[in-house]
Amino acid sequence: MLKNKRGLLLLLALVFFVNWLETTIETKINNEFSLGVELGYRIAEATGRLEGGFEFLRHDRANPVAVRGYSISYFFILPLLLAGVALALWHREELSPFRVFSLAVAFDYWISLPFFLLFPLPERWAHPESGAVLLSDLWHTGLIEWIRPISGLDNSFPSFHVSTSVTVAAVCYLFRLPFRHSVAALAATVVMSTFVLGIHWLPDIVAGFALGILSVLLARRLDLQLTKAERAGDGLAAAAVSATGVAP
Repeated sequence: MLKNKRGLLLLLALVFFVNWLETTIETKINNEFSLGVELGYRIAEATGRLEGGFEFLRHDRANPVAVRGYSISYFFILPLLLAGVALALWHREELSPFRVFSLAVAFDYWISLPFFLLFPLPERWAHPESGAVLLSDLWHTGLIEWIRPISGLDNSFPSFHVSTSVTVAAVCYLFRLPFRHSVAALAATVVMSTFVLGIHWLPDIVAGFALGILSVLLARRLDLQLTKAERAGDGLAAAAVSATGVAP
């Protein structure tokens, strides 16, 4: 699976399928049994204290243009960045760039998953005492419903939007893609949107940033090990052909 682009594409598909499955099952269980609600409330209170009691005063009076701009970043720019960078790396001749990208996204999700399951921090706007509202609802209430099947209401820590944005930008710089500065700027708007729209807490964003960097480092290290093993295997095969005159 990790030795060709089709296998890596299957890995990405598996990650997003498991994410959808996990979110669907978790949502149904919470709706029927309200599991984790009390724990989530306590975690949200502790997170608010960790932030120093930060309050969203007059949050619902945000500039309509800003609301639309940040909503576009949160709901549309990130998937476009993921798809665009993946396509660009797919068309590169060498395997490593696409492999690092795919592995980083996979590491990102698998590391996040235990926190999603065991640390059910609700999104900021869903905690009444935060004072925040979901600003995207001021533009269109259907936006959050569109993304909800792949983003659980209590899967706030770490921010998957932030970690994947950082992952995409870091991979672009690692392999010096020509449009890397534009990707980084767009990724920055996604990160800011998670806070401005009232969705993520500051610890979510910090943890998401760190996780994005960690995921790329782990992916790059594994890629180098795989590349080394593949070259060693190619060398042995070439030696066998040279000695016997027969291809293995």
